[in-house]
Amino acid sequence: MKIKLLAGLAAVALLCAQAAAAAAEIKVPEGTEFPMRLEEAISSQTAQTGDRFAITLDDDVMLADGTLLKAGYRGVGEIVDAQAKGMLGKTGKLNIRLLYVKVGDQRIRLRANKGAKGDNRTGAQVVTVLLLWPVAPFIKGKNVTIKKGAMLTAYSDQDTVLASAPAPPTSVD
Repeated sequence: MKIKLLAGLAAVALLCAQAAAAAAEIKVPEGTEFPMRLEEAISSQTAQTGDRFAITLDDDVMLADGTLLKAGYRGVGEIVDAQAKGMLGKTGKLNIRLLYVKVGDQRIRLRANKGAKGDNRTGAQVVTVLLLWPVAPFIKGKNVTIKKGAMLTAYSDQDTVLASAPAPPTSVD
């Protein structure tokens, strides 16, 4: 009789522990919107494919279960393609993507891309080639810059389960 009682108490304790662990888990569903801010300027003149840059969650995010992810969590983005301006009016190009935002010790994968292209100088190029062909190679396009503080909307790339309530960010710049 005592063995059955002890086994029953152990089963109840195990179920309570599992329920408490499940209650502590927080689900970030795929497609959750994250308003992100660039923490540095990025220029097609200096950026290289593969370079990484800092991003920050700009506004609080309310999850379906009522959990609030506070603004200030940091993340990382990456340069996908960067081409500086060139001769004959070739414009600079820049493509970036946001990789993840870190909440506590866990990463939430993001999906967001942004592409930008410098001003086109085709008109000046055509006129110069027609009238002043010897100086045509010296006509340059323009580089493109994405300014520090630029806002991008990112979405969680997959369902992510956070092990516990997220610790608030330590500082907001």
